[in-house]
Amino acid sequence: MNILMKYKLSLLLFLFQVLIGQGYKINGSQITSGQSISSSSLYSINSSTSSQTSFASSSDSFSVSQGMIGVIQTLSIVPPDIYVSMTDTIFQTGMSINVIGVLTDLNGVASANLHLQKGGSSKEIILPMFALNDSTYEVSIHDSLVTINNFRAYVRGVDNLDNTGNSKSFFPSIIYGANELNTNIDGSIYPDGVPSKKWRMISFPGSVNDSIINNAKGNGYTFYIWNNLEMSWDSPSVIKPGNAYWFKHIYDGPFPFKSDSGTVLPLRPYEIKLDQGWNMIGNPFATAVNIRADSSEFSNLYFFGDSTNRDGWEVSSYQMRPWAGYAIYATSESSSITLLPFSDEIESRSSSRTMGLEWVIQFSAKTQHNFDNVAMIGRKKHSLEIKDNFDIPLLPKIEEGINVAFSIGESNVYNYSSDFRSVDEVNGVWDLSIISEQASNNVEFSISENANTLPTGIVLALLDIQTRKVYYDFLLNSIMIRSNKNLGYEFKVIVGEPEFVQSAVTEILAIIPSEFTLSKNYPNPFNPITHLDYSLPKRSQVRLRVYNMVGQEIITLINEEQQYGNYSISWNGIDSKGRNVASGVYFAELRSNDKSSVTKMLLLK
Repeated sequence: MNILMKYKLSLLLFLFQVLIGQGYKINGSQITSGQSISSSSLYSINSSTSSQTSFASSSDSFSVSQGMIGVIQTLSIVPPDIYVSMTDTIFQTGMSINVIGVLTDLNGVASANLHLQKGGSSKEIILPMFALNDSTYEVSIHDSLVTINNFRAYVRGVDNLDNTGNSKSFFPSIIYGANELNTNIDGSIYPDGVPSKKWRMISFPGSVNDSIINNAKGNGYTFYIWNNLEMSWDSPSVIKPGNAYWFKHIYDGPFPFKSDSGTVLPLRPYEIKLDQGWNMIGNPFATAVNIRADSSEFSNLYFFGDSTNRDGWEVSSYQMRPWAGYAIYATSESSSITLLPFSDEIESRSSSRTMGLEWVIQFSAKTQHNFDNVAMIGRKKHSLEIKDNFDIPLLPKIEEGINVAFSIGESNVYNYSSDFRSVDEVNGVWDLSIISEQASNNVEFSISENANTLPTGIVLALLDIQTRKVYYDFLLNSIMIRSNKNLGYEFKVIVGEPEFVQSAVTEILAIIPSEFTLSKNYPNPFNPITHLDYSLPKRSQVRLRVYNMVGQEIITLINEEQQYGNYSISWNGIDSKGRNVASGVYFAELRSNDKSSVTKMLLLK
């Protein structure tokens, strides 16, 4: 064996001993020289003259791919191994933080930097680290970066062959002092404070220590939380991160929250477990966060109130701002959503715009003091013509307001805020009602700006049940209606092919009575039963009573809210106490809102 070959083998054995100590397995392609094959229980080296291959040979201990040049090539691409340590993981705002990084690399470390990303920012701040020796590096995070926004960070090392390695990210907790966390922080939903004498949903960033926050009812303010099991509003016993609370105060002017002290949570993805039904949730961070949720299992996010301080629900994007409380509906038990403090954690999602035969129409109703911008109809993939998980019930309200609601099926009860149907059908009629619980002269009713365009060849008509008027331009123009306090103002929304829409409008108009009427009873005279027919041109509070000749009420036959239509009822000559009345003349009076009609009946025995 010549001297050159002995030198090569000696160098290779030396490298092997180094690699065995570090537990490396090396694969590479290279050009080797020589024709011999050397092997042992520890390693195997295959050599052929001027050969190049990428197939590795292996043994129990390590594998080398054809020669020394391959070993060197593989070593050149191994990145630095990095370990990071800090004196603690809980810090105070306004204090600097020392970070130590230990970097090991066979090629030698050329540089080390700490990469820091503040909460609410998409940019990384790069802080150079200073070498204490060949493998230990140090940097100080300036106190100006240690704020209630918190941060995440990692160390990046580069070796002398430009290979780059990253440490695991670290996420500290930050303790803040008096007044540092308040409602006028950047991005707050209430930068000027919570408005006076208004119910608003709020949440609290991190864990807070504050007398007013920890006291559910005080002198001039109150907190409530939604009890999904009891369907009621309860006073909370403790304030928790991730929950939302209804809050109202009677102080003059907006009320700014300022926490005495507390802890900002680490900026890791944050899971919120939800109950089936409506949940009130909040943002536990001091910056805006996005949420990850399956749209087939959860509703949109809803926020209460607007910039003009009117009361009502608004659809929010899947982003939660500091201090804001939101409502979300879960269709199944034991489900959860995940809050993502950084945008790079968001999984790619398909566009929210519908495609093909899918479409969405969002409605808006506004009065001087109230609004409702959450009602939606449409056709969605995986949705059904009947009630399903895409049909969301009305949002719970803590006080009177206005609702745009849908009736699903044959119930004639308007208790849903959305009614989505199958893409397998094209034509359909939706029953919509505007329910105003407060007196208001006018309601502006329109299509929200967030509405998607209908598919080509599909049109929409809005039929006003009360006036029998049909709007074919409703997608472009709003209409004004008179508030029908405590009674629904009803519409038919007809969507489909032009021929279907026109035919459906004609059929619906044909079955809507044109006048309020009470017919003559039949038979008349009667014994013992007579029948009364009446017609309602719109939804009304109906009362039908029977009186005797001196004006005394004998019995109330009907006292309820009824929608438009033709009705019939019978009277069997019995009074309200179950007694048969005597022969004689009786009067039936029908009242509906501000109208009444009377007919005379004769009972002969």
